[in-house]
Amino acid sequence: DMDRSTRLIELVQLLAGRRRWTVAEVADRFGVSERTVFRDFSDLSRRNIPVTRDEHGYRLLDHAIIRPLALTGGERAALKLVLGNPSVRAIAEIDRTLKMVESKLDAATRSSEETPVALTLAGPDCSGKIPSGLTDVLDAAVRARTPVSIHYRSLAGRRTSWRGVDPYVLVHRETAWYLIGRCHVHDEPRVFRLDRITAAKPLDGGFEPPDFDLDEHLRHTWSIYVGREVHEVVIRFDAALAPLLEAGAHHPGERIGKLGNGDLEYRVSLSHLSEIARWVLGFGGQARAVEPPELVRLVAETALQAHQRHHDAAGQPDSATGRQDALPGLPPAAPGRQRPLI
Repeated sequence: DMDRSTRLIELVQLLAGRRRWTVAEVADRFGVSERTVFRDFSDLSRRNIPVTRDEHGYRLLDHAIIRPLALTGGERAALKLVLGNPSVRAIAEIDRTLKMVESKLDAATRSSEETPVALTLAGPDCSGKIPSGLTDVLDAAVRARTPVSIHYRSLAGRRTSWRGVDPYVLVHRETAWYLIGRCHVHDEPRVFRLDRITAAKPLDGGFEPPDFDLDEHLRHTWSIYVGREVHEVVIRFDAALAPLLEAGAHHPGERIGKLGNGDLEYRVSLSHLSEIARWVLGFGGQARAVEPPELVRLVAETALQAHQRHHDAAGQPDSATGRQDALPGLPPAAPGRQRPLI
């Protein structure tokens, strides 16, 4: 629990913002009783902190504590945009800190002109619930270079177990938070999604981090997963998708060329194939994996599994016989032969 001195300091910062706070709101914010809040207000008054009250609630007198900050309305709006980033607010400890930053910003820019905020961060954060206090333990371990033991739920192994990790960095990537560090079990850098870590505790000792560069570590990933071997990925897209592919960037290392018939050839070097396989499948019949053979096989097998599941759900009689129907958009197979899927 927060000690009283810390609570009083944070209460002053909270009241320095633009809005008024009711006793009930302050009690809920700090997890204390309303009687305690009244005592805190009384204590602030005895310390000559100028708290004022009207029909809307309590606040500090203008410029009582924090001096004005010379920001334009546009600069203030940009800072508020960054503070509203949903991926950062997903972690309870950071969210509490940013609430205090917002209060200080409001107080320090009370005289700034208001401008309409034309930019809004609407991207989702897809992390599940991250246990309270988890990021504090992990962040402290990253800074102190001390190992931790994490209780991790693995999707690949379908089991939950304790494992030691030398934590290198906490990173938000592709709408979720991850820990990257050396796994003691596999003796190599691994990626752990934070919402699958149910608990963490520091271990004795320390570690010397390698010359770890996050950008270099993720250079040959499509999103977050790192493999052991770098593949030259080749995908061909129908000409109809040319404006979409040419107008946007999908990977820092991508190379796009136009073929004679208007189709596009997309190339990128990746070490893990499952993520880009899902990307290819998202285009349906308008994209075709060409290289490497592992990617072609992965796309084909995934498409076949999806087709069979939906075929069975629709109650088609052919699924019971094991005969493979032609997938939508592909020519039918010759009698008695399995036609290629890709």
